[in-house]
Amino acid sequence: MNPDEAPSDAPNAHGGSAPEPPPGGDASASLSLWGRVEAAWANPAYRFVMLFLPYLALVSIGYPALLRYWGGFVQAFIDGTAWIEFAIFDLISSNIHLSGKMVTYGGFTVTIVDECTGLYEMLIYSAAVMAFPTSWRHKSLGILLGNPLIYFFNVVRIALLIAVGRFQHDWFDFMHVYFMQATMIVMITGVWLLWINYVVKDRDIARPDPGA
Repeated sequence: MNPDEAPSDAPNAHGGSAPEPPPGGDASASLSLWGRVEAAWANPAYRFVMLFLPYLALVSIGYPALLRYWGGFVQAFIDGTAWIEFAIFDLISSNIHLSGKMVTYGGFTVTIVDECTGLYEMLIYSAAVMAFPTSWRHKSLGILLGNPLIYFFNVVRIALLIAVGRFQHDWFDFMHVYFMQATMIVMITGVWLLWINYVVKDRDIARPDPGA
């Protein structure tokens, strides 16, 4: 052997053998990342977030398409909502008029548009129901029972706005832009929690297997 040639396993300049990279290092890191994803998926709270955010993005993208391609369906909701508001005030006053999607009460007129129908709120609520870790039967009940309740609350919300515009016009902009926008969040969350408490219940929530 040539004395000038160092053996392959000779110590390096720091006195130790040169470390060799572990085989499949990238694969191990990938497996570790996938294991974390699986662990998060097994947790009902994390799984809800992982599903709800994509569903919410789908709702945000799909709602303009709903307005564009199913305009007749949306228009029917608009006209129906305007008629319901007219019918509510017609019970208590003769000073109420309906013209298409415009409701006039005592000289104060509101125009019912797609944002007034509660469709967007119902889609958000449905996304939250679909993302929740429970059975498909409970999800179906949540959508079938919860959406009419959201629509009912939305009709009450609009009726309150009409009354405020008629009797306290100076408060209308604040109620419409700020207060009633916040009530939409409360409305969606409240119906969702009612569904969890009375339909799903704690014992029915899908939990990860303890032995997994």
